[in-house]
Amino acid sequence: MTADLRERTAPSPTPTPTILSRVRARPVFWALTALAVLSTGAFALSAVFPPGWPLPARIPSIASTALAAFACARVSTSLAGAMRSFWQRLCLSMGLLSAGLTVGAYQAFLNPGLPERHVGPVSMGLYLGALVVTIWALLRLPIGQRSRRALLTLGLDAGVVMLAAALFAWHLTLRTAPSLLTATGMSWSVLVVVALCFLEVLTAVKLALTGAGPLHPRVLTALGMSVVVGAASSALAPLLHDRPYLSTTSLAVPLIAFLTGLAAERQRRVMDEPATAPRRRRRPFSLLPYAAIAVTGALLLISAQGSSTELRVLAAGTIAITALVVLRQIVSFYDNASLQEQLSHQASHDALTRLANRSLFTERATGALAEAPQRGVALALIDLDDFKGVNDRLGHAVGDALLVAVADRLRECVRRGDTVARLGGDEFAVLLNDVSSAEADRIIDRIIAALATPVAADGHELLVQASIGLVEGGEEVSASELLRRADVAMYSAKERGKRRCVRYAQDMDARAVENARLSAELRQAPARGELFLLYQPVVTLPDGELSGVEALVRWRHPERGLVSPAEFIPVAERTGMIVDIGTWVLGEACRQMAAWQREYGPQAPAKMSVNVSARQLLEPAFAQTVAGALREHGLRPSDLLLEITETAVFDGGLALETVKAVQALGVPIALDDFGTGHSSLGLLRTCPVDVLKVDKLFVDGVTGDTEQAAIATSLAHIAQALRLRAVAEGVETPDQAERLYQLGYRLAQGYHFAPPLSPDNIERILQTRTANPGPESWEPSALAG
Repeated sequence: MTADLRERTAPSPTPTPTILSRVRARPVFWALTALAVLSTGAFALSAVFPPGWPLPARIPSIASTALAAFACARVSTSLAGAMRSFWQRLCLSMGLLSAGLTVGAYQAFLNPGLPERHVGPVSMGLYLGALVVTIWALLRLPIGQRSRRALLTLGLDAGVVMLAAALFAWHLTLRTAPSLLTATGMSWSVLVVVALCFLEVLTAVKLALTGAGPLHPRVLTALGMSVVVGAASSALAPLLHDRPYLSTTSLAVPLIAFLTGLAAERQRRVMDEPATAPRRRRRPFSLLPYAAIAVTGALLLISAQGSSTELRVLAAGTIAITALVVLRQIVSFYDNASLQEQLSHQASHDALTRLANRSLFTERATGALAEAPQRGVALALIDLDDFKGVNDRLGHAVGDALLVAVADRLRECVRRGDTVARLGGDEFAVLLNDVSSAEADRIIDRIIAALATPVAADGHELLVQASIGLVEGGEEVSASELLRRADVAMYSAKERGKRRCVRYAQDMDARAVENARLSAELRQAPARGELFLLYQPVVTLPDGELSGVEALVRWRHPERGLVSPAEFIPVAERTGMIVDIGTWVLGEACRQMAAWQREYGPQAPAKMSVNVSARQLLEPAFAQTVAGALREHGLRPSDLLLEITETAVFDGGLALETVKAVQALGVPIALDDFGTGHSSLGLLRTCPVDVLKVDKLFVDGVTGDTEQAAIATSLAHIAQALRLRAVAEGVETPDQAERLYQLGYRLAQGYHFAPPLSPDNIERILQTRTANPGPESWEPSALAG
């Protein structure tokens, strides 16, 4: 995540491909195009000028089918499963067709007197084989499950098209070529032609009305057109019965080969292009049944020519009424589709931000993961830090406006085809399709930079920060598992201090399981009496007299023993249990302070310091909780010192207002770990502070000529100038204590004086003070007793 956004350079523009470069890149496709154009021109020329030797007209058909077979075979090598089998079947079909054409050309060469449309038994068998293989390959493609209503609609549409095809075939075949009929009925050849024509039409209807799941719509369109061309050539063949030197085969076959090659080329492009472009909005109805109605109407007008005026008027009126009904139905289709689209959008999108909701996000993630082995997929889970404080302090209207503003910024950071979703509350998710690890990092950088700029929300300027978990998809990873991993990474980001992005790693799962178990056990710890307090003395310099104590919570687990605060405090903060634990610590510390005051009077510690987490400061009733604890145990507000961190109040807002409310009670405030936060000096101007606790980082090097020593000196001067008390933390050696006193520090704590002590050990110190009032030794042994 360290990429510098300012140093990014735009990718170099891709040069526009020339026609020559396209031809070199796809020679087979362009050869098929040339053969289709050549055969179409030759057919038109032969219709006007009958050729003396029609055999050369067969060459484009043979060459084009051979090239189409090669194109299908080449595409199949890049596929697997059902798609590979499909293209292999098309390759076989084109090969059989090419073989049949070659055999027919050879027979025509041996027998120049044969009619152009003569088909021998071998060629007929190869043609039928090619046709059957093609139809079988297309019909074998799955269409998916459909409801009863959808199946009824499909049946009615197919019936309309098939009836129109039957009328068309009857008009062209039975009326145009009556000589094809025999005394006992149709000849077997006519029956075969009509049956195959209807089977081809049925296949085209199936493809146009139902589609085929594995095939892209652009591939499907080209294949459907090739089937229609084949059916049309069979149906139009009788029109050429008086021109034996012409054959629809020489026109249709190169076109079929071209459309098959076009389908193969489109399949290759689909495999190469990124899967980020959104699907085009689908038409709410199929054009095929209406095209059939239009063709039938035209056929009716043609048939009515030469009839009576009354019949022509009735035919025209029938067609006009049908057209009006069709238009009314189409308008209804669009109205229903618009309503369905609105309902679908409402069901799949968040009402507030208009982003995808969890359901749609899961659906898209599932689809993207299906292509994860070929195309990279990444998921970023984004959780706004301390969003609850915005709602509590400024109201839900401002919180909603903030969520809308964040949603708009996330949209601007992603690419076209990526998905941004709101999963609930202040949690967002970004699905990145067809992305590399480096590109995912750059997008996350943009998101972090966008959120770092103050957001205008309902008249308020708010600084938004977020914890982000990033995970990349892989093989056999479900959408739910991807979300779970992103969630683990996101909580890891929160545990590391929030306002950052953490990439998922497998070892996080073990930590997540351990944290979950630790969280469950910690939830029961207060009721079981497993939590207790230790107290670390704060002493005066140079005499080492006990001034106050800092209450530190500890957890004695029945099986694990003492659990480190560094281990269970982050878990408590992440789960929100820190609020209840903090309330217990405050009450117990006040109880202990009151007990010492009753027993030791003026020799008791002057201050009881209690640490307060950032999460506690976001509780609107926290000031009342402090007041209640003081009142319950009979303490004065000045007896208590609440320690907060710089990061807890850095953003201002509710946390800062809570601190001011606590200080208004008379309770002094200490800024803990001072000097390590975001903007320490600025906080001294905005945050009401009484005590600065200088971090151990600056105390460690105070005895040498180091930057830490210079900073420690400056902080002492700042505290004196602002009339604040400064406490040096982490003092471990006599030399450090002496040097701190020389720099102006009058309060310190650390292991040089005493570690955190039990109440009994503190009482031993108090007993010593009561028996022998006066300065005490700095030695830990004297304080620990």
